[in-house]
Amino acid sequence: MVSKVLISTGGSGGHVIPAITIYNHLKNTHKTLISTDVRGLAYLDRNYNTVVINTPKLNNYFLLPFSFLKIFFLTVKSFFLLKKNNISILISTGGYMSLPICLAAKILRIKIFLIEPNMVVGRANKFFLNFSRKLICYSKNLINLPSRINHK
Repeated sequence: MVSKVLISTGGSGGHVIPAITIYNHLKNTHKTLISTDVRGLAYLDRNYNTVVINTPKLNNYFLLPFSFLKIFFLTVKSFFLLKKNNISILISTGGYMSLPICLAAKILRIKIFLIEPNMVVGRANKFFLNFSRKLICYSKNLINLPSRINHK
């Protein structure tokens, strides 16, 4: 049985380009899907199976309650997306866009793998460290990570 993989990525090139690389690597051996926000669609053409989950930024304090409400509904949408597509592995390159999909994956007990494409672990990846199987990164300078993530 072929595993179904969802690659969740933010909207910047620093998140989308590693996701495209992983997608191209897995597309012949796994049923693969990419989720991104509308900004990430600029990097993806029609050759990729994409789903848009347009997560709001959490930087406006006035709109924060509405943003949390939207994230809640996007988590429910992500829950049904993961369930409908029978996803067994979630690979996230981080970014605030990954919050609802990673929350839904955690609820469904789907294996989560995080990719940190930057030298410093981002807030979204830092939040999901304890829920993930592995953190894959480019840097050797991640000394302060919990040691238990290497043993899951």
